[in-house]
Amino acid sequence: MSNTDYDMNGSDNRLAESIARLQDEAETLMGDMPNVPPELKNKLQSLQDQISDLYAMISEEAAYGVDAVEDAIVARPWTSMFVAFGLGALTAALLRPAPRRSPWHF
Repeated sequence: MSNTDYDMNGSDNRLAESIARLQDEAETLMGDMPNVPPELKNKLQSLQDQISDLYAMISEEAAYGVDAVEDAIVARPWTSMFVAFGLGALTAALLRPAPRRSPWHF
């Protein structure tokens, strides 16, 4: 299964929608205040550009991470299975509630 087969569009779209909504709100805010100094507008535009760049970088790194994990699983399926089992067993042991003591035992 390649990265293109795995559908990450749900979370990807939510992040993109959040960024678009943030940009729309910023533009609306700037439109509501006609006497905004140009340096504030420039700062806001710079912030929007940084958010867009950060989104692109995170998307690229996430795709790279998915590909790396996929390659490791395909290269060593048994090792991957044992690691997943071990992590599951460790998580279950850590999340198990402590045994209750009976009030009659000292």
